[in-house]
Parts: sequence; C-alpha cells; structure tokens
Amino acid sequence: MSAALFAAGLGDVIRACYQSASYRVLCETTQPVPVLMASHNPFSIEIFRHHRNAKHFVLYDLAHKYEEFHNAGLRGPDISRALFDFAGLDYAQLIRGDANGYAPVFDAPDDVDSKGHIVFQPFAGNATYRSLPPELIETTVQTLRTLPFPVFLVTRSYLRTGGGGKAIHAAENARRFEGGNVTVLDSLSVPATLNLIKNCRAYVGSWSSLQQAAWHEFKPVAVFYPENYHDVIQRTQYAFGMDRENTLGRVFPQADAAELAAFLQRW
Repeated sequence: MSAALFAAGLGDVIRACYQSASYRVLCETTQPVPVLMASHNPFSIEIFRHHRNAKHFVLYDLAHKYEEFHNAGLRGPDISRALFDFAGLDYAQLIRGDANGYAPVFDAPDDVDSKGHIVFQPFAGNATYRSLPPELIETTVQTLRTLPFPVFLVTRSYLRTGGGGKAIHAAENARRFEGGNVTVLDSLSVPATLNLIKNCRAYVGSWSSLQQAAWHEFKPVAVFYPENYHDVIQRTQYAFGMDRENTLGRVFPQADAAELAAFLQRW
C-alpha cells in the first residue's frame, strides 16, 4: 500500500504539496492511503482533514514522534524511516517523485471571499529569530495602511518548544492592528490561508510558511529576515524565489518603508 509523508514545518508541508507526487496521488486516489503528518505546526493537518478526497485518507498525527526523533539526532530519511516504523508501515511504500507541474487545490470551510489583497505574515514558526522585530511590524503596518488595497494580517498561536524544552513559539497577537484596510485573521484554517495567498496581489512578511506558498504561486514577495541568514546566503531550497524580479528581500535593519510601498504599487 502506498503511503504519503508530510513532515517538519508548515513551510515544508506546503513545499511538498507543490513539489512532490504525494499530494497529486492523494488528490486522485480512489483507495485508502495512509498519510503520515509529522509537522511541529499542529494546524498543518487541516490541509488533509478538509480535503475533498479526505474520505480516502488514513491520517496519522505524528508530530510528537517527529520532535522526539529530531531531538534524538535523527535527520532526513532516518526520521522518515523511524516514522514509518512507528506507524507500522513499510518505508518502501513511500510515494516518491515530483509533482510534474501538478497545481495543488486546497479545500477549506472558511475561505475568505477576496481578490487583489495583500497578505502580511509578521510572525514565524521559530519566533526567537525569524519573526519580525516589533518595531518593524509597526512600521510595516503603517506603510500598508497608506496603500489602496485590503490587507489581511495572518496569525496563528500555538506552543512549540526547541531541543532544550524552551518555547520558541507561542502566542501571535496582532489584534491591536485591526482597523482601516487591515483585517486581522487569527484562526483561519491552513487551506483557507493558502487560498488567500492564491488570490492575493502580494505577500509581505517574515521568512516563513506563506512566503514559500507565495513563491510557488509566482506572487510578488517582500520578505524580511535576520542578518547573515543562512538560507539567503547559501541560497538553499527555501530561497528558490529570492532572485526573481518580483521579490524584495531585505535584512531587518535595511527594511525601508518607502521602498516597500513603491514595490507593492508596482504590481
């Protein structure tokens, strides 16, 4: 029996939906397929719970095992094999291959009826260094208020701990910015959020999950990140859209309100 695996952060799960054959197989299957969810973001599983083909999915929520194996020093395929072993499944049955141009479709009970808006995600799954500094959030909201576009500020609170048991993510609170052209969405489901990206004019925010989705949808992206951030310097797989004409990337200290406003009005 074939089985699908989606692991690590929400950004990794999103990338897998766009890049791997697993999501395409799940969309097309007419037989039960095990789906191993091992994301430290507890809301990632919503992509599959709300899917139109969910009646054929056998969902395994293994986030706790991913963290256990990661903290024990396992990485990459070793974690995948351990997850399959724990679930009692044959790792040889893992669905492999590329999406080959398949465009993922996301189903949600709470889609937002909007097009041409800006999505702003100021927080990140590792808030200790990738979330925007408070002063940058403030100035970015002020800039977005000057634009003639609706803005959806997306947050989602959950507890995530690091290897030493210290919290590296907890509450995401941006309610104080509600008003004018800014709408704060703090409980939108993941598939509805991905559809919000599909219908947006641009993404603004931290180096996080929705920036990955925006790049896959070829949206303009204004992304801010820490100095000497390794994904940017090394141009890892997470930085695949950095050199596009419609991407504005700046380290936190170099973020400029006028530059951001001009960039967003170009598209």
